[in-house]
Amino acid sequence: MSEYIYNIPAQQLPIEREGWLIVRTDEPAVLPTILTGDDLSAVVAVQLSSLASDSEALNAWTAGLPIELMMDDPAAEFPLLYRHTNLLDHHPVRVVIPVRPGFAKAVKVAVALEFAVRLDVGQPDPALIEELAAVLEFYLRQSSVAQPIEYFHGTLLGLFHAEPLPLWVIQDEEPGVMRYVTDEGQETMVGRLAEHQFALPPDASLVDWTEQALATAEDCRDCEFFLSCGGYFKWPRADYDCGGVKRIFGLLRDAAAELRRDLEAGPA
Repeated sequence: MSEYIYNIPAQQLPIEREGWLIVRTDEPAVLPTILTGDDLSAVVAVQLSSLASDSEALNAWTAGLPIELMMDDPAAEFPLLYRHTNLLDHHPVRVVIPVRPGFAKAVKVAVALEFAVRLDVGQPDPALIEELAAVLEFYLRQSSVAQPIEYFHGTLLGLFHAEPLPLWVIQDEEPGVMRYVTDEGQETMVGRLAEHQFALPPDASLVDWTEQALATAEDCRDCEFFLSCGGYFKWPRADYDCGGVKRIFGLLRDAAAELRRDLEAGPA
């Protein structure tokens, strides 16, 4: 198989490309009927694109297969998370929550229900930085939090171990690995890179991608958080002011240093 992971709509199956599959649908009941044999063996995750859908058909289907619940309007849709808690009996489940006004409450409900969380952070407006900082404080200090909240979790671990991972990896948007297949069958890049064309070869490493395409903005070159970001916040608008997100990175760096001091001060 190739290294590509294709995010593909269920209606485009079977896929002729070789690779791994993330299958998305707003009709979960169809998956057990169409995903069989070689197609099922290539599936690494399922995305449910509508929280209003009935996921009961997946409760005990292919136990252990990761499932992502895609949220569109966090302020309005967070109560719909309750209908999907039974999935946790047989699957690791993560909720993808867009960073929009009111998203903090959706995060807290998701974590309370024992779902992992991935923040679809985009290029947050300055008005959302305070809410983002509050969610980070909740993740760091609330003792009841037992599930990861990305991108905070992966960035904190990278800083703690002095081996930072670019957000492209943490957020599952690594351009040399991920591909997105539209509902019409067109193959594109994933997420914020979907509308852009690049001249890099298919086997280019993430280092090549970062140096030649992703982090070419002038203020990326001297950024203290370059290794943890990799130019992530300069897409799709290269003129985005990173002052707010640098503040969040700074809080994560301080938390990693605090955790390191606490562990060093503890019993051997």
